[in-house]
Order: sequence, then structure tokens, then C-alpha cells
Amino acid sequence: MAACALKVAAVVLALTTAAGDGRAADPARLPRFTEEREAAALFFVKKNLPELMPLLEELKKGQAARYEQEVREIFQVTEYLADLRDDPRRYELELKVWVAESKAHTLVAKLSTPSEEERKKLEDQIMDLAKELIDLDEKVLELKADQLDKELGEVKDELAKIREQPDKRTRERFDGLLEKAKTGK
Repeated sequence: MAACALKVAAVVLALTTAAGDGRAADPARLPRFTEEREAAALFFVKKNLPELMPLLEELKKGQAARYEQEVREIFQVTEYLADLRDDPRRYELELKVWVAESKAHTLVAKLSTPSEEERKKLEDQIMDLAKELIDLDEKVLELKADQLDKELGEVKDELAKIREQPDKRTRERFDGLLEKAKTGK
């Protein structure tokens, strides 16, 4: 029974920490394992997906090397999300994606249950999570499109300014270059 639980834990965590496109993270590109990173990864899991903790604990007991890799992958997710802190909407959406994917992978790993009734319940839950993930993917893409539209507008405004009075702009640039040459910068 413990071996089965350990196998499920390994499968779930391998799926849970996979990249958003379904590929597992390249171990060579993961941050190295440290106690500090382990603490950060575990804090993140406890805060956002506590039901994953027993699986991690089981893996730590039975497959230490695999556990360390999973912690490294979870830590990498926390770093990715930390980079999005300046964009709260995007951060929240990406966190929700990670949580939903992790829950779905946990349910997928449990599909080997012998009970047809339990299997059907799990499949229904997985379908609900798949719908949620599609909705979240759409929201993330909409947000990215809005941000790109805004950036494109700013670039077009800048381009229009440069195109206005090209002779004047050329003279300003020329004077600036000569000034730099004079000051030695």
C-alpha cells in the first residue's frame, strides 16, 4: 500500500510541477536544492495547495532525490510568479492556473481506482478543472493582448513624434552627439 501511495505521489508531483505546456522542467535548468528553497517551496504549497503536502512528505520519505527535484521545480514556479508581482492580475491568473493544473494532475493520478463510480466522479472533477483551465488560459491571453495593444499604441505614438519634423529631430540628435563628444562621454 505504501509503495502504491509513493508511486501516486511521484506521478502527481511529476505532473504538477510540469511546465504549463505539459513538458517537465529540464533538471539542468532548475535552481539547485537548498534548505531555504525547500522552505520557500513548502510554504508556497501550504499556502496555495495544502492537499499536495502529504504527497510531498510521502515522496521525501521514500525517494529523496525525486523529492528534491520536485522541490526545485516548485521553487522555480514561485520564482516565476514572483516575477509577476508587478502585474497583480497576471500573477493571480497564473497562480490559479498552477493550482488548477496541480489539482487536475492529482485527480488524474487517482484514476487507477478500481471503483467505476469513484472513477466517474474523478473524471467529472477533471472535466470541471479542464474547463477552468481553458477559461484561465483565455483570461491570461486576453491580458497579454491588452498589454501588447497598449505597448503598440505607445510605440506608434513615439514613431509619429519621430516622423514629425524630421529635420528638427535630426538637428537635435546631431547636437546631442556633438555635446557628448565635447564632454568626453
